[in-house]
Amino acid sequence: MPVSNKDVEVLSEALFCYYFAIYNNKKQDDYNPAVWNRIKNQSDLISFTNRMGITSMVKNVNTDPAFKIRIPKVIEFLYNRKSFWANALESQMDAFFADGKFKRGSGYEIMRADMIPKSYDPYIAYNELSYKVKGKLGFRGTIDKDKWNPSDVWIFTKKSQDFLTKFITLFNNRLLQQPEYSVKMMEKLNNRIYLLFKKGFLYPISLKAPTGKAKVVFENDVTSDLVKVVKYDEIDFSDNNQDAKIRFSVDEVDKSNGKVNRRDYIKGLIKTKTVLSGGARLEIEAGGAARYGSMGTENYQYLIRQTDKTGIDSLNKIRDKKEFTDLKRKYWAKTKGAQWLARGNYVTEFKRDSKKFKEEIEPYTQELFRHVNNREWDSASVEMSAKSPEEAYLNKTHAGEVAVAVDDITKQIMRDLTVENLFNLAASQGFGAGVSQSQLETRMKMQKAMGKKLGEDFKGVEVDNSKKLWSSCFYLVVK
Repeated sequence: MPVSNKDVEVLSEALFCYYFAIYNNKKQDDYNPAVWNRIKNQSDLISFTNRMGITSMVKNVNTDPAFKIRIPKVIEFLYNRKSFWANALESQMDAFFADGKFKRGSGYEIMRADMIPKSYDPYIAYNELSYKVKGKLGFRGTIDKDKWNPSDVWIFTKKSQDFLTKFITLFNNRLLQQPEYSVKMMEKLNNRIYLLFKKGFLYPISLKAPTGKAKVVFENDVTSDLVKVVKYDEIDFSDNNQDAKIRFSVDEVDKSNGKVNRRDYIKGLIKTKTVLSGGARLEIEAGGAARYGSMGTENYQYLIRQTDKTGIDSLNKIRDKKEFTDLKRKYWAKTKGAQWLARGNYVTEFKRDSKKFKEEIEPYTQELFRHVNNREWDSASVEMSAKSPEEAYLNKTHAGEVAVAVDDITKQIMRDLTVENLFNLAASQGFGAGVSQSQLETRMKMQKAMGKKLGEDFKGVEVDNSKKLWSSCFYLVVK
């Protein structure tokens, strides 16, 4: 029975819940994954959890419609690809219960994030805030909840359920009384969740398929002195693909003194998507994960423009060239503001007449490529491998606009900060444009720690804490 991507998502989350309950009760010696051969329906499932003494912990998963319909696929999921997931789940449990990160005990209830009851669902509170952010920024859509907290599985106690039920009711009532978005409200929500974790009442968990031995990482720990500092490395806008890649590296830095704890401990790239139906997104590949996180067009247009728009100004100078007068009238008449990318207009024309679109856009695409690489784009191999030559040009043009907007930012520090803001949103670290006081101070301390004088790049950098919309919520990553 074939296992789809959606199957992997649901089954990896649901089985993490069952394995957690088994390991929490120290019943792993009584468990054999082959038992799933005999579990055909919900009745069999409940008999199994009763026998293992874990029903109270996983009762929510036992009634999860998305899991119930996939019970016949569990065996294939566990043992496909040389027992990858059977081994991965054991590795996840070994990591999760190691080093006292989690204390075994009774009274836990674990469930997939999609199945949290509304009465104590923290995402309900976030959704209310995200609507206010949407209104504040003039976005067409809200910011995905995963950018606030990407947890796939949540472990509750009765105390956390009761606390969140009361808190969310009061929180939403107070929110309704506030006409505009308030950063303080988001911080209140974050602080409550972190407090519940510290007391051992609540565990939000993001799951990543381990590529080796699993480990547990704390993200957005408000008590830690260590912060991620992102550096822009280079733009990769090359011949043999339809995308652009913003290459970056991340240092782990002690914010109190600016000393680098781990240099380049993450190396990755932010790339433009090449799928017509979602091709405008940016996606991170980093840290051993093929898909570290992504963000929509409105989000990254805002982050780039509101952090440093000198690269966008450079893009507009290209568009203002005399030879592109007709294109400017057709595609770019309304791209001088917040929506500075023109992909939507390109897609409209592409769908109307793809061959005509390619013919008229090709000189502009080549100009973008020359601007970045000082030579023509040899598109032959990409045209042959793409769905169509026309779609290759659609994607490469959009990619080129993103490349120029980032690579042409005048100051190195502002390129770094722009990429850091993009990374933070995609990787669920926070949502903020511009330069915050903490970002600037950390970098100044790093320079001093290395015995360097503050360079010219630091002059004229303006701090604007108002553009910091929120820090993402605390969660654990099992990867």
